[in-house]
Amino acid sequence: MADAKIAGPGALQRLQGSRWAAIVAVSVAVFVDYLLYGAIVPLTPYTPAGAGSASTLSVLYGTYSVAVLVTTPAFGVLADRLGYRAVMWLAAGLSVPAVLLLWSSEAFALELLGRFFQGAASAATWTAGFALIAARYPTERVRMIGFALMASTGGSVLGPVMSGALYEIGGYSLPFVVLCGFAVIDAALRFTLLPKDQPHGGPGPGLVRLFADRSVAIPALAVAIAAGAWGILEPVLPRHLEAKLGSGAAEVGLLFTLSAIVYGCAAPLVSLVTERFGMARTGVAGMLIMAVAIAAVGLSGNLIVVSVLLCAVSVGFAFLLNPTSAELGDAVERRGFSCYGAVYAIYNIAYAVGMMGASTLAASASGYVGVAGILLCVSVILVACVPLMLGAARRLQPAIPMS
Repeated sequence: MADAKIAGPGALQRLQGSRWAAIVAVSVAVFVDYLLYGAIVPLTPYTPAGAGSASTLSVLYGTYSVAVLVTTPAFGVLADRLGYRAVMWLAAGLSVPAVLLLWSSEAFALELLGRFFQGAASAATWTAGFALIAARYPTERVRMIGFALMASTGGSVLGPVMSGALYEIGGYSLPFVVLCGFAVIDAALRFTLLPKDQPHGGPGPGLVRLFADRSVAIPALAVAIAAGAWGILEPVLPRHLEAKLGSGAAEVGLLFTLSAIVYGCAAPLVSLVTERFGMARTGVAGMLIMAVAIAAVGLSGNLIVVSVLLCAVSVGFAFLLNPTSAELGDAVERRGFSCYGAVYAIYNIAYAVGMMGASTLAASASGYVGVAGILLCVSVILVACVPLMLGAARRLQPAIPMS
């Protein structure tokens, strides 16, 4: 036994030290996070707490968003002070009781608590997970973040389809049994695969001062724009396709699944283009691709054309989101800091704000301008933001001293 210990690290240490351990653990974590969110949303009207009315559903959905925005700054600070693995473990500790509360709570207050735990778990996972990728893969950030984002997209596509099928087979409880299994597997991988890391805190700017630096603010804005532009399609496109083309849920699900696959396949290309042309120019290309494709989706009357256009939106989304997400880690590193937890807390907030903006636009404008008008508005916003990214291409320097 003593000889074995002297000979080298144990199997667990070797596994955690492997090149792919961290990205696999983070990718599974964000996959399960989006899987849980996507699977639970269609089950919420059938909760034992009786949250079936529009008002109570709105409160439940809003509680998740509030939890993400409220807890993200705290998790950013904790990630830098305690280490990224510790916060990832904390997220797993929040995720399992969240699923259990959403499954079995008969009191609406406990249902709200479950949604809050779910939002907090998501905030901790995304903040610490992306910070860990930035710290672990300094020369491959675009590529590795692309893998993680591809995994999250897969979870968002699979979640509602899986829960709907399981609900038809076994009622309300069966989907939650399966989701608990996913949550346990995710927790086990976090505990076994995530490598030990040291706290990365120390002297550095706070969140507000960090965000005031335009080399952080510009990619954060790009993240919000990307999230909003893609997020607008999820609530409006299914209804649009049903009303205009008579497409059912299965066809819509297939379209989004295909787009998720295309997004994943685009990740290596995005990495190569970013290395050649830089973050800002790659992001501009993504904005323009999304602007043209999103506007065309609203005008098309052919399902095959829509599917091609949706894949083009996915490619543009990858060109915009992947490099700008990695740029946040590069920005603080260029200033001599390693506060990746803080900067990816900004990422998480920006993404949440973008998604909330998309939901607000979809809800407020759909009755006035229709789906085609909403998508055209998004296209105009994307084009209008191009000068910001071009300015970033000319000069990415801090607006204020960060020390």
